[in-house]
Amino acid sequence: MVQSDNPLDRARSFRRFETEEFDVAIVGGGINGAAIARDAAMRGLKVALVDRGDFAGATSSRSSKLIHGGFRYLPQGQLKLVYEALRERERLRRRTAPHLVKPIRFLFPLYRGRGYGRFTMSMGLWFYDLFARMPLAEWHQNLGPAKVREMEPALCREGLTGGAIYYDAWADDARVTFENILDAALHDAAVANYACADAFIRDSSGKISAIAVRDGNSGASVELRARRVVNAAGPWVDHVRTIDDSGARPCVRLTKGVHLVFARTTLPVRGSLVLGDGDGRILFVMPHDRYVLVGTTDTDYNGNPAAVTTDPGDAQYLIDVLAQSLPGIKLAFEDVASSFAGLRALIENGAGSVAPSAVGREEVILESASGMLTVAGGKLTTHREIAEKLVDRLMRELGRRGRCMTRDTPLPGARKFGTRDEAEALASLPRSAREILVARYGTRAGIPAAIAAEKPELAATLCERCPAIGAEVIHSVHSEMTTHLADFLVRRTAMAWRSPGEAESAASRAAALMAAELGWDSARREGELADFRAYMMRRRLAGAPSQSREKA
Repeated sequence: MVQSDNPLDRARSFRRFETEEFDVAIVGGGINGAAIARDAAMRGLKVALVDRGDFAGATSSRSSKLIHGGFRYLPQGQLKLVYEALRERERLRRRTAPHLVKPIRFLFPLYRGRGYGRFTMSMGLWFYDLFARMPLAEWHQNLGPAKVREMEPALCREGLTGGAIYYDAWADDARVTFENILDAALHDAAVANYACADAFIRDSSGKISAIAVRDGNSGASVELRARRVVNAAGPWVDHVRTIDDSGARPCVRLTKGVHLVFARTTLPVRGSLVLGDGDGRILFVMPHDRYVLVGTTDTDYNGNPAAVTTDPGDAQYLIDVLAQSLPGIKLAFEDVASSFAGLRALIENGAGSVAPSAVGREEVILESASGMLTVAGGKLTTHREIAEKLVDRLMRELGRRGRCMTRDTPLPGARKFGTRDEAEALASLPRSAREILVARYGTRAGIPAAIAAEKPELAATLCERCPAIGAEVIHSVHSEMTTHLADFLVRRTAMAWRSPGEAESAASRAAALMAAELGWDSARREGELADFRAYMMRRRLAGAPSQSREKA
């Protein structure tokens, strides 16, 4: 039965972990774990999910924010991957998550001796649009050099042979992940963030029968009993596998993707661009409101997944590609408003000599001797399909029947929801506040709107030009399992990358509201503020030496 009252109650989830037995327990609250929990719960399985940090706390909030087929995989012959990803893109955009997944139009300039030729580009985009069954209004267009220069005057003119425009889609990756978590909880899954799987407990046959789960906030431990365990821990899947079996060999290859954020006044491009680096890789330049997101890199990573960061070399690579294609725009490390680095957990096939960008993006599902299933690889775009495959297997092994419901069922913010009072509350807000809420929560926007209607001062933004209102903090604490300031500013609202300057300005007000709701004392409030400010400081590069500034 679908719950209607607040389904994301962390204390209640821990009580359930302690007293109930589940069909499946999922370790990892990134996009794969969230999608598996949603699919399994919608098919009637009794589901538990735990994550050592916040939901979407790592890779699933540090992607390029693209819901796409992956045009660059076509020349690699990965037609099946591109076809499946494009079909999932269109499903999300037009049916299951239109409030979160939005179209984005890219201009892709072509240069002599650098990257794709005009014929290759034209044929690739023809397949791209055909696979996606794009409407004629959004079919790609081939452009001559003059039209490319007209659309983006800042582009380098030397060697420009033409280009193309085509459509893909983008989304707030953390919100997509969160709505999968929310829908799982709405279908009676017990979920908790800051809940660490410390050990596995086995029955007499050697199969995992329970997980020792530690509450990251209180330190208390509970025994979570489940018939099957799924390891969907992203960059930590191999760590979880060694908890199960100390001799387990690595199954994933970690590669790092770095993104930079610039103020739009610093990087004044007219629209979204795809730029080649001259070595076969491409770079996305995507304006969002007052800032521009640039990425990404693709390099091997062998360190601690929790310590991944933007190195000067990563940033320099991105700035150099921008300088090559946009020579009139001089950028240096001091111009970086923020940055973030994430890790892809790709399939380890033993081919260490293969470049990271050439490693396949398909998922892999492994089963250990203890019965634990591990899922790794895949793309943000194909999360629903990966979950369907894994849950199909779980249903067979558990002797259960039930068809996949996620193909056609919209995410919570895209289906009919809300009371008349909530609708009236939303309508009563200023237009700017309504737009903020609808863009983030879709049809559930009436919930924070009702909070603002009860306390009108909460209808105001957290600071000047801030894309979040006070009521969202209250809503996030009570209905979205937000326990730390960074949960709200980094993941629930994405302000840390979409509006980094405003996020820092809004932090004090958001912390004060959270303190009042959660009973923080002044020391806890100041500690949360200090942690968030340190987080943002680490993502600026002003203190690093910049070759670009030296050259300039």
